[in-house]
Amino acid sequence: MLKIGEFSVLTGISINMLRNYDKIGLLKPEMVDSISKYRLYSDRQIIRANRIQVLKSLGFTLKEISQILLDDDTLDSRVSTFLEGKIREKQKSLSIIEKQILQMQQVLNDLGAYNGLTLSVSIKRFPAHKFVSLRGIIRDFNEEGLLWERHTRACITNKVKLADVPYCMAVTHSVDLKRKLIDTEVSRVVEQIGPNADELRFSEMPETEAAVVAFKGAYSQISDINNYVYSWIEKNGYRISGKAFNIYYKSPENESNPENYITEICYPIKHNT
Repeated sequence: MLKIGEFSVLTGISINMLRNYDKIGLLKPEMVDSISKYRLYSDRQIIRANRIQVLKSLGFTLKEISQILLDDDTLDSRVSTFLEGKIREKQKSLSIIEKQILQMQQVLNDLGAYNGLTLSVSIKRFPAHKFVSLRGIIRDFNEEGLLWERHTRACITNKVKLADVPYCMAVTHSVDLKRKLIDTEVSRVVEQIGPNADELRFSEMPETEAAVVAFKGAYSQISDINNYVYSWIEKNGYRISGKAFNIYYKSPENESNPENYITEICYPIKHNT
């Protein structure tokens, strides 16, 4: 029989770890001396200790190793099942790491070239929402506030019950700067879909995954943001799957100073296949 110190030297497993293995039932000593309380191991337990070391080196947790090594005569089918699962897990982790490295390299390449926009794009999943919208033509982006005023008046007139959320949304459907025609739709979240009335139209946005940039300040930044995000989406294996929309937290409706506007520009996306 081998004392715990001797067994530790032979297996390369520390004494503290052997005590822990005993505690969790992964590798219990062959016997414990009733007088000295020494843990004593047999030669044949070296085989199990070596298997534990191999499985640890492959990335298995102690809980997983306990499930694999149910007994000393481990079945090949059980080992195969665990190995196949671990391979899939590692491949997924590798894929994530490779994507992160690629994104970090892109950030390095973009630093200094996009006026501080690097590290600004995140991916968000928006739940389905119900909206009441008003759509109209404005001559300049700064006139969007006029649409919000019409929207507010129409909601009050028609007693539309708005949801208690701290934001509203807008979509630019088309832009003709030469003729000063900007087709814009402004929307607020509602609790229930109601009948269309006056200029108001009710609709529901399905759950949407989007590339999102949040920024503070005037809307003059939007052109640079669009250029950067279009490039980011392409480089990261996505494609735009719908019309971009803006979410306003502070806007001309509730903030007089353009430098204090808080806006999210959202670009619906899907993975390239």
